[in-house]
Amino acid sequence: MSSGELLPCSAEAITEELLGDAINLIEPQTIQEALKAVVYYFREEQEYSSVSVDQFSCALGKVLQGFGFDVVFDEDPRVNLRVEQTDLCQLAKETTGQGFELFFFQRLRDEVRANLRRSPNVIQFSGLKDCVKQIVGAQRWCDRCRWMHGQIVSYLRTCLDQDSRKDCSLLIK
Repeated sequence: MSSGELLPCSAEAITEELLGDAINLIEPQTIQEALKAVVYYFREEQEYSSVSVDQFSCALGKVLQGFGFDVVFDEDPRVNLRVEQTDLCQLAKETTGQGFELFFFQRLRDEVRANLRRSPNVIQFSGLKDCVKQIVGAQRWCDRCRWMHGQIVSYLRTCLDQDSRKDCSLLIK
């Protein structure tokens, strides 16, 4: 986004938005091969974990031009997503000294419900690794951290499944 926010989007969804009605003029297999090439380039060769729509569209255009298509993207597609963000470390700090884990998970559920009341498309929880180490009381990642990590991710998924009434994605970093 122009604000610098990172939003999770599939390569297929962005391609459909970029190509619009022209997508029907290209064989689906060709589009899939182009997508694979672009994703491979950014993920494996450039070792990027995320790219902008401009970077993606430029690379996709070059690949499709290599296949013999005349591709020009006139405008930047706007992805209209509402994202609610929560810092897990902050939640952990708020529950320190109160029967820590029990209150943390209750506070986590309350936060999911509060976020869902604002009708987002994406609920993003950040700081998971540091939060886990804080809860476990570990300086380095250990087996207990790995177990707690799994518990938090599983709990967030369960909360979203039980409380969400419409399409909403969960992003945990």
